[in-house]
Amino acid sequence: MLNAILVRIRAMRWRAHAWLARHPRLQHLLQDRGVIRGGSESIARGVAIGLFIGLTPTVGFQTMLILVCCLLVAGNFPTAFVASFVTNPFTVAPLFWAYHELGRAVFTVFPVLSSDPDVWYLRGVGAEIVFTLTGSLLIATPVAVIGYLLSRPLSAAILAHRRRRIAERRGK
Repeated sequence: MLNAILVRIRAMRWRAHAWLARHPRLQHLLQDRGVIRGGSESIARGVAIGLFIGLTPTVGFQTMLILVCCLLVAGNFPTAFVASFVTNPFTVAPLFWAYHELGRAVFTVFPVLSSDPDVWYLRGVGAEIVFTLTGSLLIATPVAVIGYLLSRPLSAAILAHRRRRIAERRGK
């Protein structure tokens, strides 16, 4: 089964490379910005971007936001795209509920944020949106930082292992 998955991944990679070969300007832009480069720093940035965008309520715009962020900070887009799947149809409802409850708790514990009961952002639906956004940012930010810090040495070790294996194959 794993072999079949690897074969499909290789086929998808080949199709992506063939598509990029037909669009040399785009390929050049993506390679120059590091969006499709596979260094450990680029991969770690991609993980952080994917986790951050994936854990914010941006459903429907995630791929576009991930691509823009990867272009801005030279993050690996495929890694970011995969990391953003932390939210999926099974996890989105519980995550949004947790964001809302955390945001509501923050505004309850720290009334300085809402000292005036007539502030525009705490009326009706505005309050629900503010609670959800606040909670999502409080969760997404540390998770993205931890993802970056953990993925950088891990990806460096995996890439070094891959280079050693390639060198051993060439040496035979």
